[in-house]
Amino acid sequence: MFGTTMLKGFTTYKAFRNLGKANEQTQSLLTSKYLSAATKPVSISAATTTGLALSKLGENKAVERFFFRAALSSTIAGLLNATLKRAIGRKRPRANNGPAYNGPTLKDKYNSMPSGHAAAVSAVVGSIPKTSGPLLAATAAGCVATAIIGKTRTMRDAHRVSDVLVGSAVGFAASYLVSKLESSSKK
Repeated sequence: MFGTTMLKGFTTYKAFRNLGKANEQTQSLLTSKYLSAATKPVSISAATTTGLALSKLGENKAVERFFFRAALSSTIAGLLNATLKRAIGRKRPRANNGPAYNGPTLKDKYNSMPSGHAAAVSAVVGSIPKTSGPLLAATAAGCVATAIIGKTRTMRDAHRVSDVLVGSAVGFAASYLVSKLESSSKK
């Protein structure tokens, strides 16, 4: 299941790798600061936590469970990503000078690996229940969103493709962990 989701994400990313080259308006959207701000790990965690709070007002337990898993997964992915990013210390593509790796560091210049944006979006996509009817279409849309986020991060010279793939793996791993913890708590 985890491997299949990763394969779908990678295939989608490859399909969209040339996205934005033909159209300046599309390229502008993909490199916009607004899209970047909306997909930061903190923004994704805030949005899913807000969704969880709002879902408690309704009576749909499946939607509430999705938002709970998405909020928890994106938060775990964000924390794990921030730890890895600072421990690895890989230089961003836009950084002009310095070594390729700088070990443990807090400098943004060396926070390339893994991509936090990709981790957060992948954590939410991985939280979509596979048996939820209409949400299956959301899984496909989520894979496209993951690919678009990956493309935007490479277009902005914030990350390399490998940073995005590792970030996506972190996000999918967080959602997989949350689903396993949830299923083991029901036993």
